[in-house]
Amino acid sequence: MSGKRGLVMGVANDHSIAWGIAKQLADAGAELAFTYQPPAMDKRVRPLAESVGSDLVLPCDVDLEPDADDPASLDSLFAAIAERWGSIDFVVHAIAFSDKAELKGLYADTSRANFTRTMVISCFSFT
Repeated sequence: MSGKRGLVMGVANDHSIAWGIAKQLADAGAELAFTYQPPAMDKRVRPLAESVGSDLVLPCDVDLEPDADDPASLDSLFAAIAERWGSIDFVVHAIAFSDKAELKGLYADTSRANFTRTMVISCFSFT
């Protein structure tokens, strides 16, 4: 992975799958950028990123509508990466979400609103 640059999305703490992958990539020589869910996750993700030599730690709220003017939007995220690196070689997408209140009971009882939000955050953010 030496000479490769990649984006790691979804690090929550030092026990998350995304962090385990990031450590392996860094150990193999990859240069990494990280995202965090603003505002709370910055204090968790930044120290981890710094521990593998990364200073490219950016806010990303995948629940936002596309908006190049919002610093936490996906559009702004990729614009910042393009400005710094030009391009990336890979993405680690480890983001998932669903309203915990709707995880109880039958799947068929899931509301359309929660299902849509879950898909936007967990899947569409990868497109």
